[in-house]
Amino acid sequence: MLFHHHSRQAALAILLLGSIVAQPWSAMAAPATGDPASGRQDELESEGGPAREATMSASADGAAPDWQESTLSGDWNGARRRLYDAGVGLELLYTADYLRNNSGGLKRGGGYMGHVDLIVQLDGEKLLGWQGGMAYLQVIGNSGARVNLNDVGSLMGVDNIEAPVNRSGIFQAWLQQSFADDKASLRLGLYPIDSEFYVTDSSSVFLHPSFGMSAEAGDFGTLAGPSIYPTSTWGARLRVDPDPAWYAMLALTRGVPTDRAASAGPNISGQQGSGSMLIGEVGLRPAELGVLLGDTASVANAADGFVPISKLALGAWRFTPQFPELAAVDAAGDAKITTHWGAYALGEQTLYRVPDSNRHLSAFLRYGVTDGKTNNIDYSLSAGISWQGVFAGREDDVLGIAATRAHVGPQGRQLLAADLATPLSSSAESVVEVTYRAQLAHGVIVQPLLQRILNPGLSLPDATVAGARLQLAF
Repeated sequence: MLFHHHSRQAALAILLLGSIVAQPWSAMAAPATGDPASGRQDELESEGGPAREATMSASADGAAPDWQESTLSGDWNGARRRLYDAGVGLELLYTADYLRNNSGGLKRGGGYMGHVDLIVQLDGEKLLGWQGGMAYLQVIGNSGARVNLNDVGSLMGVDNIEAPVNRSGIFQAWLQQSFADDKASLRLGLYPIDSEFYVTDSSSVFLHPSFGMSAEAGDFGTLAGPSIYPTSTWGARLRVDPDPAWYAMLALTRGVPTDRAASAGPNISGQQGSGSMLIGEVGLRPAELGVLLGDTASVANAADGFVPISKLALGAWRFTPQFPELAAVDAAGDAKITTHWGAYALGEQTLYRVPDSNRHLSAFLRYGVTDGKTNNIDYSLSAGISWQGVFAGREDDVLGIAATRAHVGPQGRQLLAADLATPLSSSAESVVEVTYRAQLAHGVIVQPLLQRILNPGLSLPDATVAGARLQLAF
């Protein structure tokens, strides 16, 4: 009955998203030229903040990164290459966002937000002769305003670098051992689940947080939440890739990293944390099976090394121990206790590739549900497209158009209405984002964006957020 109920909700949500996406798409499709808004791609971003994991093997053939093309500081007169050859990878990234709420929400206003990533990756075999071993460290720092908290009031947020409290500290720190001829690996340490689970590459261009880890998985009524940006915790992850066509992952982390998120460091999990979270995901790569959509000829004839985006995945997660329900009480007036769980499905695919180029169109679709009793959001749905190289001669630029919807369950609405002391105007919040990522110089990316937020906080007037992102890779 539960999944039948949610399937009807999903069908209605898909129809709504179709109508939402159709409006900005028809508006964008008319002009062939103009000043598009800008977006960001995965080389400077992860689902847990702007910096995706660095990789010691930067290309399919194992070639070293081209620092002259991708960074402001280049190869440091050969020092960077010597470090890389010795097994040390270094990245320093800076992200600056300015967003302004121009109508609706809590009030008009905006501000600057900053984010720094320092990433160190060590190749265990090159450094120590540790075959199949590697280490990873990411230090982050946040600064500036909190536009959603002070100006917009959205349940899902507006910017994926905004944090409840600005602070600096270690975000990821783990060791990994590969085995079974590199078909399996085990990670141990400070591990955010949104670095690998419930993510899609084709949605990484967007600034809205729900296009990373979806809203329903990150919403748990605590500033710390599960182990996702900006608060990670200790955990272990096992991944197997027995065949290029499919993979499976399983992770166990601390459930609530800390109840001191407002004052402790961003990922200090030993301070009054509780419980555990178990999450698993199984994925299929249709392109590896010869199954492609759209212009299959142009995508499949990729002898020049082009790798299409292609993934279908199912996942599920649960917390232990059980938690109090949001509003339901038993006969004695005590809060009912239940299991906090969720499940999700996602798919993404390159639909078209301009022959003999990196210009391509990809799409994604994601749907997730929760128990709807221990957190506000009981399901969410998101869909969108990313088009890299819309204009000839600008193959690195990316245009993105996407929509997401988060539905709040009966207990969540009851709790929100009680907190506001006023009736709610809706049961769901929806967002449309249009963005364009433009690489202006080596290591310099500028990204204007526009968001339309319908029913922010389920009680506020529709908001219009506009702004831009600057990213620098040193």
